[in-house]
Amino acid sequence: MIFSLILIVLTWFVWKFKTDGLSRTNLLIGWAIKVLFGVLFMIIHTKIYGIGEITVDWEEYMEDSVTLNSVAYQSFGDYLKFLFGMNSEAAVQQYLTSTHHWSAGDLDLMNDSRNVLRVNSLIVFLSRGNVYVHILFFSFFSFIGIREIFSAFKDRVFYDKRWFWFALLLFPTLNFWTSSVLKEPLMILGFAFLLNAMFGQLPLQSRSWRIALGFVLMLGFKPYVLGCLLLSIPVFLLGKWVFKKRVLLAPIVVLAFFTLIFAVFSGFRENVTHRLTRMQFDFINVGRGGTHVYADSCFYYFRSDQYADLDFSPDKTTVHAKNNLVSKKVTFGMEYPFHDIRLKSGEGPWKVVFIGEPCGSYVELTPIGNSFGQLLKNVPEALSNAAFRPTFWDPGGKLKIISFLETIGLFILLAFGIWYNWRFRKAEEKNLIVFLVSFSVILLVLIGWTTPVLGAIVRYRMPAYLALFLIAFIGSRPFKFK
Repeated sequence: MIFSLILIVLTWFVWKFKTDGLSRTNLLIGWAIKVLFGVLFMIIHTKIYGIGEITVDWEEYMEDSVTLNSVAYQSFGDYLKFLFGMNSEAAVQQYLTSTHHWSAGDLDLMNDSRNVLRVNSLIVFLSRGNVYVHILFFSFFSFIGIREIFSAFKDRVFYDKRWFWFALLLFPTLNFWTSSVLKEPLMILGFAFLLNAMFGQLPLQSRSWRIALGFVLMLGFKPYVLGCLLLSIPVFLLGKWVFKKRVLLAPIVVLAFFTLIFAVFSGFRENVTHRLTRMQFDFINVGRGGTHVYADSCFYYFRSDQYADLDFSPDKTTVHAKNNLVSKKVTFGMEYPFHDIRLKSGEGPWKVVFIGEPCGSYVELTPIGNSFGQLLKNVPEALSNAAFRPTFWDPGGKLKIISFLETIGLFILLAFGIWYNWRFRKAEEKNLIVFLVSFSVILLVLIGWTTPVLGAIVRYRMPAYLALFLIAFIGSRPFKFK
């Protein structure tokens, strides 16, 4: 009943939207496509994906959101403190120790996993835990985002605007992940607000609130994507104001500037290298599977092949060493170091904070090893992994074939769009393309440096794929066979 009611209300809002270049029928068909993608997301993640896939955390988000929502019925004041990031660690121990995503991490509003829980916990007041109601809301958020993207770029597409609209709505990566209950729908909404504020034909007031809201959403739900976008903006500004006729010089100048910064400021260089090393290290541990335990001032990480040397409690909440073994000592936050530590038989017990199965689509990465030189050497590997994998011969399930076919189709479309239409494009359109390419490369390299799980790569690279998809349409003219 509640699902039908929410669907009717959201459909009414879609009916009331006014979008230049689209009829109400186009909007309603687009909304139906979004809802179908949401249903497809649930079917795939309940019937196909299983244990050991990092991409399958919708269920944990839902469980944690229901748990957080239940705090409101015990103490509404404490619930508000959780919503606004003012809770204490004692409150976490009191209410949320059973959660997967809240009980680890810093107590702040910029923890994107917790922000997803906050939003979902508000929806639980209506849904009572029905995940399909959440799918409706998150699909609606991303539908607004796609409408914003359409509005931003429709005047740069020189054929029937409806084709561009439905191409956006049928782009698999974009619509699959933005029809989930994860971070992507709210991130793409913020990303779309910023793109429309930058490139749409809008009055100052409309630009201003989109910039403010878009910045908040991206900072709250995918801050690293916002960082990549901000790093790319100087490329656009230089191409717009300095290198109007030679826009390809803009990314070269920006790259030279950051090279100088890294060369002169060794502390900054070392800090960036260390943080990326730590992110890669943590993700590799999760991808390989294993157990993290709390040991007073740090964590210990045990690989799954070390379980024979461990003795778990019946409920898997604690563990101690049964034999002598070597573990990884992992410090809190992003601090260094993380190194091997020898543990003796009988040590413990330690509190188990995470047990993970090996991911089916795990691939080995070249370790950064806290070396800036190695970080640079890893760029080709990182870019190729994030841009083109998974392939047919990579590990993973059958869905990797769909992803690989999408990748082939996207890059064929991209190559054709650039080759055929480049001579027709104006300087402004070429500058916009260079900006989007810069954003895509930065994001793909960052993902490839740190992510060893192909299923996660497919999800994380979605904004980069969207940018490449837009490039193929910007300034495009209808193709005529001779």
